[in-house]
Amino acid sequence: MSNHLVKGGIKLPSQDQKKAKTININLTEEEYEKVRALAQIRDLNPTAYTRLAALGNRIKPTVIEMPKEQITIDEHEEIEKLRAENQELKEQKKYDNERIEVLDKFIKYVNDKGYIDFKGYKEDFGLMQAMANYSDNQM
Repeated sequence: MSNHLVKGGIKLPSQDQKKAKTININLTEEEYEKVRALAQIRDLNPTAYTRLAALGNRIKPTVIEMPKEQITIDEHEEIEKLRAENQELKEQKKYDNERIEVLDKFIKYVNDKGYIDFKGYKEDFGLMQAMANYSDNQM
């Protein structure tokens, strides 16, 4: 029969086994709160968590989510900056796609030797107007 109970894959000493030595550590309030929070997530007390971690035991992974109300002003400003940059990129992409569409229409008037069919191009008033708009409204 085993002298250990298993909790979440961690071997815990039986009540028969006595701890022969004590190690004391001093933590700042911030350090203690971090240890306490990590232990609580794992259903352990800070002492058990610290002992298991110090001995190199694998402790179930932790996923900590930061509540939205903890997002700082700097992070909020950064998010807004990224949104603005994203919008600018979307507008630039739209502009570029429209220009590509115009160039694709123009290319049909260029033959495989690079000569332009000006007669056909001059009769395509929509294409001429679109090209004029892009030369006037460069982004």
